Amino acid sequence: MPTPLLEIRNVFQTFSGAGGGTVEILHDINLEIREREVVAILGPSGCGKSTLLRAIIGLQPPTSGQILYRGQLQLGLNPSTALVFQNFALFPWLTVQQNVAVGLSHLPMTEGDREERVRKVIDEVGLAGSEEAFPKELSGGMKQRVGLARALAVQPEILCMDEPFSALDVLTSETLRNEVIDLYTTRASPVNTILMVTHSISEGVFMATRLVVMGAHPGSIRAILDNTLPYPRDERHPDFLALEQKLHELITQMVLPAKSASAAVAGAGGLPVQSIPGVSLSRTIGLLEMLGDDGSLELFELTRRAHIELSQFLLVVKAAEILRWVTTPGGSVAMTAEGRTFLGADIATRKRLLNATLRGLFVFDLVVRALQQSAKGEVNEAVILDQLARALPHEQPARVLGTVVAWARYAALFKYSSLQRVFHGLQNPR
Repeated sequence: MPTPLLEIRNVFQTFSGAGGGTVEILHDINLEIREREVVAILGPSGCGKSTLLRAIIGLQPPTSGQILYRGQLQLGLNPSTALVFQNFALFPWLTVQQNVAVGLSHLPMTEGDREERVRKVIDEVGLAGSEEAFPKELSGGMKQRVGLARALAVQPEILCMDEPFSALDVLTSETLRNEVIDLYTTRASPVNTILMVTHSISEGVFMATRLVVMGAHPGSIRAILDNTLPYPRDERHPDFLALEQKLHELITQMVLPAKSASAAVAGAGGLPVQSIPGVSLSRTIGLLEMLGDDGSLELFELTRRAHIELSQFLLVVKAAEILRWVTTPGGSVAMTAEGRTFLGADIATRKRLLNATLRGLFVFDLVVRALQQSAKGEVNEAVILDQLARALPHEQPARVLGTVVAWARYAALFKYSSLQRVFHGLQNPR
């Protein structure tokens, strides 16, 4: 067997958490990236996809483990890689031509060679005529073309992309996906291998030759699937749809398992220690509206109607399930009696119902108990962050706290001052 282009061996990644603890983001990652392939990393939000990509590039060294490039231990940035960012990452004060040339400043090239290479890649990505334009004059699609041109200008062996099309409209992203695959399949291109992070299952199946599925809390590899469909790929072909369906089922099972693997540990208040997804209540209530008169719909039909990628929509379903508004039997989403009562209630009644429900959830009870135990009836944010970090070591406490505050405000469960970073008690809403 030839030496893999990249080898990720027993990689762990941890970060400092609130209260002096650590949060494990990646757990024992083992993966090979081979020559002439497109690898897509998929998984639910928060599973560490982007963290893994940064470690592979060398932007962020792993806490432990090794990353090898062509059999040699990688130390620091890998000069054979280039990254296309999700948010374009352009310098607003530089023109298109200047932005593309940024990555070439450290290379031993003559001014003439540098100008010729910039001209060539600008032409390749369809930006000829826009060389003197500034980012503020460009559409989202054109900005991402600049980002792609900047990456291609250094002639990378491995082109890395971190959700590069998620900020674009559907038509623009489809065009750019096709153009990237054209670059990959053109032997004249310097790009050997593409490594991409995406939350879109259909995008992964459309582009990748191998699909890496990650799970969360902490991030780990759950499955690796080969995709042997020939290019160009037809998204309506039965084999395309079958692979897409298989990935849907894998990710759904991770986010909404049929049965809990083990009994949840009880917290100080006797409630199961459980986090909440980082989604808005308005989206979660919107799910109830979508179920409407039907009461129960197949999960993938709901996803299609919502126009949201599955991994994102599953978090909404999970939130509704935690609130006891829905159940998820056999791949369907069914509204419960509590969900129907909430949906049919006026705003004041909804607040009372939600207030009672939140009191029965660990992360909200944690704040309520802290307020009850405080002589002043107020608690500093740092105290809550510390308790969340200790109770939920695989979560990001600030993310959890942001969702807790947003949901609690709707239910009038307690007050939070973002200026003082302090929680205050409240009575039940009337």
